Amino acid sequence: PFGGDGVSITPATDPFQEWVKGRLALDSLDASKLDDAVQAFEKTTAELPRYAPAHAGLANAYLLQYERTRFGSAPDRNLLSRAMTAARQASTLDPSLGEAWAVLGYLLCAAGKTDEGQAAARRATALEPENWRHHYRLAYGAWGEERLRAVDRTLALMPGFAPARMLACMVFVGRGTIDRAEGEASIGVETQGQNQADHTPLPAVGFHWLRGMILAAKGDRAAALACFAEEIDAATSGHIYAREFVVNARVAAGFTELEQRDLEKASGSLRAALADAPGHPKASVGMYAIAAASNDHAAIDQRRQETVAAIHELRRSERHTEAALVSAGAQIVQGHTGEAAEALDRLLASSPAGPAGWIIPIDPMLAAIRETPAKQALFARLAARAA
Repeated sequence: PFGGDGVSITPATDPFQEWVKGRLALDSLDASKLDDAVQAFEKTTAELPRYAPAHAGLANAYLLQYERTRFGSAPDRNLLSRAMTAARQASTLDPSLGEAWAVLGYLLCAAGKTDEGQAAARRATALEPENWRHHYRLAYGAWGEERLRAVDRTLALMPGFAPARMLACMVFVGRGTIDRAEGEASIGVETQGQNQADHTPLPAVGFHWLRGMILAAKGDRAAALACFAEEIDAATSGHIYAREFVVNARVAAGFTELEQRDLEKASGSLRAALADAPGHPKASVGMYAIAAASNDHAAIDQRRQETVAAIHELRRSERHTEAALVSAGAQIVQGHTGEAAEALDRLLASSPAGPAGWIIPIDPMLAAIRETPAKQALFARLAARAA
């Protein structure tokens, strides 16, 4: 188009096109597109300040920025706060918008406000019962049988959405139904590979790591290490969560190699994890364990201090469950496995209803607990919480 003087005029950016651009970028779960998504939603909210879906989209974008930082010892909680503000704005502008309540529910649960989060997620499913995204967010905030029912509803509405299976798998691990957990993880592995081949929106990630953890707990360490290697190879996907699960896989491989008494390989895996995520708490415990196994007194003191610092950072960031798990790992390194099991039992006894400690039965950092007399009572408590 041209103005009256014949000079070309560049049309203003359509805020609704920006909204669509932002939504498509988020659904790709491509880390390289995340900043563009944030900018698109910020433009939309600036031009349409009373358009609730734009604020809900911005909340989702800030949430994914936060999630990209969560695998370190100090995630950026400022992003979580900004996401919460945007979600509350969306729900205030349009209380009938299910997406606003769904993302608010997810954020509240991520911030540890589980009761409020579940209430918001339930409101979303009540407003829009056929929206699979809302049921998935409810599953994230719920636990035990309620989570499984929400996962079933999610998969009924969106059968190929593998991340829902990971939420179910966590419940099965907590219950001690390891074969069922392995079955769900195996389906996830197949879907993850298909997603990568097809460039499917909302692709899955992390299932090789999860299946490897389960296989290691069942005693098949060779197959577990192969799974961890596949997760590491998947890092090239650019997925928002890919880096987190690569670090998880490196740490799990390191502890599995420690169980095999291969200190050189374990050190390589754990050092690679620390290169990706400096100060990573579990990797710090792993290096502490290697120093102890090597009987290197100078290294033992250094690695102990690094582990203490990592635990302190977790507590400072209010990640108390993770701090308790890592503290138990450090106690195991020190030869206090029974005390570690007792500390984990206290964690479960004092934690509100939810997934706290679900990973205990399959975490290779805590493998020694599976050989203690305290295992039976600890795992029974964990299973009861997942009922």
